[in-house]
Order: sequence, then structure tokens, then C-alpha cells
Amino acid sequence: MMSEKFKKAILFSGGGTRLMIYLGIFAALEELEMKPDIIIASCGGAFAATVINSFSDNISRKEYLKSEEYFKFVSGTVLTPYKKLSQIGVLSLKKILNKRNAPFIEDVFSKYLVEMPQDLSKVFPSLKNTQFSQIIPTVIIGSEILFDPQETEQKRKDRKLYRKIIITDSTTAEKINPGQITIKSKNLMNSAVENRPLIKTDLSLLESTRISVSDMFYVEPFFLKGKYFAGGAIDLIPIELAQHLADEIIIEKKQYYSPVEEAFVRAVLGFSGNERLAEIEKLSPDFQIDTTHIKRDLKGHYLKKGINWKKFEIDFSFPNDHQQFAEDMEMQWQYGFNQTIKSIRG
Repeated sequence: MMSEKFKKAILFSGGGTRLMIYLGIFAALEELEMKPDIIIASCGGAFAATVINSFSDNISRKEYLKSEEYFKFVSGTVLTPYKKLSQIGVLSLKKILNKRNAPFIEDVFSKYLVEMPQDLSKVFPSLKNTQFSQIIPTVIIGSEILFDPQETEQKRKDRKLYRKIIITDSTTAEKINPGQITIKSKNLMNSAVENRPLIKTDLSLLESTRISVSDMFYVEPFFLKGKYFAGGAIDLIPIELAQHLADEIIIEKKQYYSPVEEAFVRAVLGFSGNERLAEIEKLSPDFQIDTTHIKRDLKGHYLKKGINWKKFEIDFSFPNDHQQFAEDMEMQWQYGFNQTIKSIRG
């Protein structure tokens, strides 16, 4: 077990719509001569980590997220029939009203909002040959599902349903001692999540990203080698792992979970996402980049999820054309860049 720590870790944690913001953050840290030595990523942050490892400089990374290839993927987003308020709306309401911690084994296999291919290499040919930690050591958070599809809707009865997986390259894996990064809080101990995480070094960067973005009721789980994997929401901001691996930690200061998000985390994983965010605050990261007002600050230039009352369903609003998309992406990059400079210089 190698004990030498990295100097700085950056945590990218959150929605697939924040990719460009993360690239702006990364570029600003380089400008401030605070370039991270390791990226730890979960959910949409995993995609940002993949793009950083795919291109050798910030300009190429930004250009890729403005490219036709990426625009085609975003504008081609297809919502499942679950978008109907009679489906996802009723489910959301039920989960908000039920305050118990994962009383049932939820059906995450058929109840989800966004269609996403199992094999991302077909939609992202520019990224498919990227190796893990090609440019910078990278760790991606996901989860392994410990139940079969036919067991859904049954009572959980205190059973552990998910195991956190830490995916990286074999050299970085040697620095991780799973016994030292167990989260000890009561919030997590009584949840549907196994206490001890598993380290995996046999997955590609795109496979790991597909796993990490597979969040409950949002994207279908990833099936590989006879096992099902789900998203990075199991540990959105893995600060214990970051402190285990690096001397200094840089994270986003995030807005709290909405009532629906909080209800989904509680129903599926059996813990409070907002309690977890409060625990992270107490662990005092060295630097926090404030993106709490992102939706307000980027209004009209950021993917909007809303309700189409005529159709009585969830709706995503996308830019009308590639040029508008590229302009919005530029604004998002600049926002990440500016907020980082502001947060760190004070």
C-alpha cells in the first residue's frame, strides 16, 4: 500500500449539465497555479473527468463540449414514457410523503426518465479510446446493485441493497485503503448502502462514466458482465476519500437537495442527502467554489427542466441550434472560471 498522498484533489460532483462549468473551474485552477493532482468525480462530474483526460489542454476540452458530436448527444436526449406526471409526478409525491429510509427495494430498472445508450463509445467516438488517468489521476464513484430485477417492490427488511464502488487505475488504487474511508455517521450506517466500498480497476473510463451517471429514477442502470451498476449519488461528494488521498481538497459549495431529490435518495439509498451535505461542511474542505446560485446566474443559458402543463409531463428545454448551444456552453465555462477566481481570491 503506497502511503504518499497527492497534493491537491478536486471533487466534481453533480449533474450532467454542469460539465462545462467543471471545465471552467479546472482552467481557473491552472491559472491560479493550483492545478489539482487528482480528480475525484461522481455523476455528471465523471463526464467532465473523461473530457479532461481525453484532451491535453483547456481550449481543446472546451471546443469538444461545443462540438457537433456533443451537441448531437445533448439535443438528441429522449425522455421515456415515465415523463408523464401520472408516472414520475405521482412517484415523486409518494416518495416525498413517505419519510421512511428505503422501506422497499425500488424498481430502478424500469422507472427512469432519460434514455441513455448502454455503450457510450458509439455516441462519443472522440472519447472512446481515452485511458483511465491518461492526463491526470482520476477516480470515479459509482455503485453496484446487490439485488436482481425480480426482487424489486419487495420489503427491504434492513438488507443492504447497494455497494459503493471506487473506480480508478491500478497505481492510484494502491493508495486507497477501503478500511480507512468508511463513513461512520448514523445517517449512512442505517442506510441501504454497504459500509465498506469496493475498488475496481477493470473498467474503461467511458464505462465508469456510464455507471456514475445512472442515477435513480433518472437513467437506467448499467449492465456489464452479469452485474448491474448504478450512479454516483451513493456518495456525491466523497470527501473522506479525498482527504485520504490528498493534502488539500477543493469542492463545490452546492445548493441543498430539492424535496424530490431528497425523497428519491431516501427511498432508494436509505439516507438523507441533505444530512450528508451538512456532514461534509463539518469536515472543512480547504477550498469551496460557490455555485449555489447557478440556475439563477445562468438563467436562459442552462438546461431547463420544467413541466409542460398542456401535455402534463416533464419537459427539457434545449437550445434551438448548434450556434446557440455553443454560446450557452461558452457562458457556462466562463461562469465556472469566474466563480473559481472569485471564491479563491475572495
